[in-house]
Amino acid sequence: MEIIKKTTVQATWAELKAAAETGAIGDLIHSGDLIPFTLKSGENLAVRATHDGNGKLFFVLESCMKEFRYMNKVITNQGGWNASDMREYLNTAVFNLLPDDLQAVIAPTTIVQFENGKRIESSDNLFLLSVTQVFGKGDWTEIEPEDSKLDIFVCDNDRVRKRGRPSVWWWLRSPCSLPFGKLPCENFHVVSPSGDIGITINANGRHGVVFGFCLI
Repeated sequence: MEIIKKTTVQATWAELKAAAETGAIGDLIHSGDLIPFTLKSGENLAVRATHDGNGKLFFVLESCMKEFRYMNKVITNQGGWNASDMREYLNTAVFNLLPDDLQAVIAPTTIVQFENGKRIESSDNLFLLSVTQVFGKGDWTEIEPEDSKLDIFVCDNDRVRKRGRPSVWWWLRSPCSLPFGKLPCENFHVVSPSGDIGITINANGRHGVVFGFCLI
């Protein structure tokens, strides 16, 4: 017979960072492993380790943050992630709430999106995931052609995020490229409570915040 056990490994963020830089991170952590931490505000969160198609290591929130937020204060997706209010919020207010030892090891990640054929780059400590990272390649891939699917997202249930008991809608950083009715699309993609892909009518609507970060 088989006996299945769950083990706990003790390590610091600095040790994880050093292991990632030397290529020995696999000795400490694997895709699917969970790391809890507490914000300076007292909010308890946890991130799950995952890899993209190129083997790059990411850490992604396991549940939404307590506060639901808008992507932009006004109804627009112009400028995409780079110009969004959410990007500023995550990389100022939220980053400053992270434990000091976690702040010290996060490495800026380059985010690439295309808008009307123009390449737009940003460099962010914290970021929302792209639709490609969550759902894989699709009609939206031309917006973020350099992204690949993260290996923790296998089925719809893996994409469900909660705050307390109910599952919620949560934001992705990818602007929608399809028109809504006769108007230019002003929305960003979201993940539905059941783990399906969707769009939100208003970029200024309040939905769940699930951020990610990298160590190298």
